[in-house]
Formats: sequence, C-alpha cells, structure tokens
Amino acid sequence: GIVHASLAPVIVVGGARPNLVLVAVVFVTALGGFMPGITWAFVAGLTVNLLVGEPLGSIPLALLVVAALVAGGHRLIGRTVWAYPIAAAFLGSMIADALGLALTQLVTDASIGAIPTDVILAAAIVNAGVAAILVFPARAIAARTVPDEAAAW
Repeated sequence: GIVHASLAPVIVVGGARPNLVLVAVVFVTALGGFMPGITWAFVAGLTVNLLVGEPLGSIPLALLVVAALVAGGHRLIGRTVWAYPIAAAFLGSMIADALGLALTQLVTDASIGAIPTDVILAAAIVNAGVAAILVFPARAIAARTVPDEAAAW
C-alpha cells in the first residue's frame, strides 16, 4: 500500500496511472488462493485508502470484489494458464475503477456526468501491461513459496 501511494502518482503512462495494489492483489489471489488474496486486498487497500484521498473504505471494497472475482475465475481456469493474471488484471482494473466511480458518486454530492471510459480503458491496459511484465517473476516466486493445494478429503 505504501509503495502504491508513493509510486503510482509519479508513474504516468499514456495519461493513466498504474494501480500497483490491484496488480498485487490479482497475483496473490491467482497464484496463492482466495484467503491470501482477500487478506492482501483488505490490508493493502486499507493502507492505500488511508494514504490517498478516496472515500474511506472504497478501495478495500473494490479490491475485495476483484479478489473474489479472480478467485472465481481461478476455479474455472486454474493456475496453469500463464495469461490468466494478465486478463484478470485488465478486467479487475475496469471493475475496480467503475466501482470506485460509483462509490465516489454515492458519497459525494458531485455528479460525474459521462463515464470516462477512455481513462478506465487506458488504466486497464496499463495495469495489464504491468501484470505482463511481472507474470513470470511472480510465477517463479509462487512456485517456491506457495504451498500446493490440499487434497479435499
């Protein structure tokens, strides 16, 4: 959360800032499982939320929704597909941004007007690019540290 709050405002690619916490939550959930994913989503999201000026609780809520969807997709596709974290980062970014906009509009009196789909799409592409850069190192780290799934007796 601290790394995201310090680096994300500085890094701008094509007018969009990467959401490093979202990419981390996607990787932890896709490679580690549901419980580590929601733990990372809540703790890192709350840390970022306290450091950034978003409405309190909006970032952890969005990340928890993304972690649940990534875990559900993980059940369907599995860990063996290397492209899954990249696609999950792309779709999760769009979902988190849309949910963040909706929550901001509910909390504040300001009207958003037209939905900024170009900004949401650019941020999703940037987050998928960050995930694509990190997919092989993350899988190598997960192969050494994440335990295999327990047998369902």
